[in-house]
Amino acid sequence: MVDIHVGARVTHDGRLFVVRGVSPMSSSPRRVLLEDLETHALVEATADELTPVPDDGEAAVGNSE
Repeated sequence: MVDIHVGARVTHDGRLFVVRGVSPMSSSPRRVLLEDLETHALVEATADELTPVPDDGEAAVGNSE
């Protein structure tokens, strides 16, 4: 299982998201609330469905003006 935390960038179904919430470690399957960076729509997925995006030193996520 991947270490997922609030604020992390991930991909899901070929789209880029930022993690906005994570269910407790004890819950199974672990659920993650995601915000689509293009549409700002909120979606929910399991942690196993996500692929982390490496942090390359870019500006803070969500600062897309």
